[in-house]
Amino acid sequence: MSSKIRETNKKYYSSKGKKIYSDFSTFAQGKTLAKCNALEFVRDFSASKSPRVVVCEYGIGRGDFAKNFLDEVKKLDRKLYARTRYYLFDFSEKMIDDARENLASHGAVCVFGKFDAAAEQPFLQFDYCRINELLTDLPTLVCQLNNGTLRELGGKPIGDASPFVVEFLKRVEDGRAMPFNFIGAEFLAKLCACGKKSFRIDVFDYGFYSSDEVFEHPVDEWNRLMVRDYGGQLTTDLNVPFVLAHLSAAGIIAKAEKQKEYCEKVLGKKLALAELKSGLDYVPVKKGDAISEDDGFYHLRLGK
Repeated sequence: MSSKIRETNKKYYSSKGKKIYSDFSTFAQGKTLAKCNALEFVRDFSASKSPRVVVCEYGIGRGDFAKNFLDEVKKLDRKLYARTRYYLFDFSEKMIDDARENLASHGAVCVFGKFDAAAEQPFLQFDYCRINELLTDLPTLVCQLNNGTLRELGGKPIGDASPFVVEFLKRVEDGRAMPFNFIGAEFLAKLCACGKKSFRIDVFDYGFYSSDEVFEHPVDEWNRLMVRDYGGQLTTDLNVPFVLAHLSAAGIIAKAEKQKEYCEKVLGKKLALAELKSGLDYVPVKKGDAISEDDGFYHLRLGK
């Protein structure tokens, strides 16, 4: 399953380009995450004496996530904006070309590079890194325990899996498949090794954290939803407890919270999920609005 996800997504993103958002909506197109990131970035880096503040992003799509952020930073602090260098990495030349066009107004502060997060070692030293819905697109081990035998989802037995995987699966009922984002978690660990002093990484992605989320669906339904196809792109959930445990074992401090709660904390107001023409976003809750349901998106903060 891991190799299938890798090959399918390489083909999908290499050929699709800017048309990807006709297949699904993302928070990359929304304004709220960008505003929250920009507010914290300006707060923490405006007083920096460094002539360059290095920001990077991996898995850039068509560049909306970067553009919204840079628009906000430029509006909030033009001097910091001028000192910022925003590095954008993606394995798809087509996505890079589309992002370069989309970010033409920020061309003076943007640097583009080809990079495969599933296979390459990050090298750029950075102050701040932003990642949106990348980890769930990387190759992921999806497996289950069947009468004590560890198997890939719908596949053959696995003989050499991490003992952690087996122990994790023992906590759920027999046959329930779970994703283990080894490649994504290891990529984050390698990124941390590139961070400058007092670096920070903000990761946004969809997945699960609590047992309530895991057991919300019966086993058969859960397993059917485990690997999803969006117009030819394969994606699975981020196993947040696993990623945090993997990073902790490497001595890396990481915290997780609901994505919406992160935005509410930064903005100081209650928010609700909205699907706008531009994509997914959060909007202020108006008096009389019903309580919004959980959207399944998480924010991971690594570093300071």
